[in-house]
Amino acid sequence: MILDQIKRWVDDRFQWEFLKQKVIEKPLSKDIGWWYTLGSICLFLLVVQVLTGILLACNYDATLEGAYRSTEYIQNEMIGGWLIRGMHHWGSNLMVITVFIHMMRAFFHGGYKKPNEVTWIAGVFLMLLTVGMAFTGYILPWSDISYWAVTIGATTLEYFPYVGSWILNIMGGKQIGGITIGRYATFHMLLIPIMLAGFAGLHILLIQIHGEKGPPRKDDKDVGTQPFYPYQLAKDVVVCIIFLIVLIVLAKFVGLPESKPASPLASIDSVPKPEWFILFYYELLKMFEGKWIIIALTILPAAGISVLIFLPFYDRNEETAYLKRPIAISIGVAALVVVGYLTLIAHISTPLPGKFFAPDRSLKLNELAGMSLFEKNVCYCCHSIKGIGMKHAPDLWKVGTKRDKKYVTELLKDPDKVLGKGKMVKYYIDKYDIDALASYILSIDFMKYNEKIIEPPVYRGSYMLYREHISQILKKEGADKGKDDVTISYSKKSEEDIVNILKQNMQKLVAKTSVKEISNNEIARIAKYLSTLK
Repeated sequence: MILDQIKRWVDDRFQWEFLKQKVIEKPLSKDIGWWYTLGSICLFLLVVQVLTGILLACNYDATLEGAYRSTEYIQNEMIGGWLIRGMHHWGSNLMVITVFIHMMRAFFHGGYKKPNEVTWIAGVFLMLLTVGMAFTGYILPWSDISYWAVTIGATTLEYFPYVGSWILNIMGGKQIGGITIGRYATFHMLLIPIMLAGFAGLHILLIQIHGEKGPPRKDDKDVGTQPFYPYQLAKDVVVCIIFLIVLIVLAKFVGLPESKPASPLASIDSVPKPEWFILFYYELLKMFEGKWIIIALTILPAAGISVLIFLPFYDRNEETAYLKRPIAISIGVAALVVVGYLTLIAHISTPLPGKFFAPDRSLKLNELAGMSLFEKNVCYCCHSIKGIGMKHAPDLWKVGTKRDKKYVTELLKDPDKVLGKGKMVKYYIDKYDIDALASYILSIDFMKYNEKIIEPPVYRGSYMLYREHISQILKKEGADKGKDDVTISYSKKSEEDIVNILKQNMQKLVAKTSVKEISNNEIARIAKYLSTLK
């Protein structure tokens, strides 16, 4: 009796019987199967992202000093932090994949056709917002890769006509720092989630109103219907449990990519490429140089998004069968092939650290040190050398024949003054590093010399010598013994002998430099350099 009264009370106020009939018992075509669980997976992953995101936000410090430190605390000290962060990281990646496949399923099954035009448009915006969430979250740990991704992104934004500077200011300005982290955190934790929730709610509401048409049929034979519960709901529950297990397994056994705290003046050990889901666009940018890059930055993305949004309005063909939509299906397959190809090429063609060219001649210490700075400041993410690297800026393969030391030095000091505002990233490096980087850039003259690849330990070790003045100390030690340059004698020794000599003189070397400690790795780099001198 009491239960019946409660049921009537709930039904009077929430129309439970109506909702039950429209949502739980709604009829679905019997040929709707596992492909139609993708929407439920997307919703499940969104819930996972919200729950894990709230827990992460409670322990995250969106400041320049605290971002990386708080991320490390979550990962290594917080109870269950590694699991929460791992599920959030992999959930983001899986959500991008699932939303994309869901969208492709809707396209190939004709799910955008009348009366589902607005449902499709909401789905397009959900895809864009999902990518936006993933990218902004990629920045928040404030690792070295995060820093350079923001730096390159800020430079790219300046190429946008009219609104580029405005967008850049919204995202924290050209000077990357604490404000930048705060803005990205605001977008990731507040603005994008609000828009995502709004479009997701609209998308789900419209699906409940119009229902699912099911996959294209080869004939007009009616396959019949069945209620959503328990048939389709059982499939949804199974796939969500599977995805939950996958998230836990990935967090436990795969973990997260290794990273270092953001440090503009520190060497990096990996290429600051965008996340995999925008690699195709990264590769597309390589095809345009100079002022033509505006085509890749504005015209092509705007055209692509417009094609998706307005697809239901210019594709008036009411048929959903594959063979009766040859043009739409062909264009869809071609787009997938192009995106896949560009993604693959971007993944395998980006130069790894240590794959930089130098002229095939005896190089000076400052030229080798400049090579290390070229790597450290990720110059190859804008410039290429004989086609290796990005093409946002001119190829440097014969710059030594065109410019002098004074021009290149002034350019590195103040690119805004030499080239105009926003044409090149400004790096805040001292005059010694500017001299070394300019020396390396001017050495790139492959009209006069053949090219060769220098091993990373050589040019990284040379930077140690150059930066901390160890070369001068070694020369002084050698001069005391009546030699003009001690490096000549070192070149006759093996790397192992040089390592032993340096280790024996460790305290003396440290005492005479500003270095607090010279690691075994750095000693190996120095020894590698000294052994190559002839």
